[in-house]
Amino acid sequence: MLIILPFDIASPGLLAATAGIGLLILCGSNVMIIGIESIVLWRLKWGSFKRAALGAIVMNIATSVIGIGIVPFTMQLYFWGLLIDFALSILIEGGILLLFKRDNKRATWLAALAANSASYLLVILPLYLFFGLLR
Repeated sequence: MLIILPFDIASPGLLAATAGIGLLILCGSNVMIIGIESIVLWRLKWGSFKRAALGAIVMNIATSVIGIGIVPFTMQLYFWGLLIDFALSILIEGGILLLFKRDNKRATWLAALAANSASYLLVILPLYLFFGLLR
């Protein structure tokens, strides 16, 4: 026997389930990104692992807060939006890293570029491809 729920009854539950899954994916991807970027910063000798992890956490919180307002618009641009997000991530996260370590600006910007390249290639690009956001 097939039971069909009216849209006004089923919709809130479906919305909550969808939002919950989206939040789970967002949190999981952020944890992976922070881990990847911490390792990259540490391996580039940007700082100790503890300092690299702290830098990765702070820069990704800042990027996430700013990205909440930007990403919904750039996602509509598909591939170009991904490139815009990548460039903005480097600018935001490089600026944050400069607040931690001001003595070697070139190394800090290269670290931001390398960390973001790794996280975009290993986490963000696969998510975009999996959800069909690149056309």
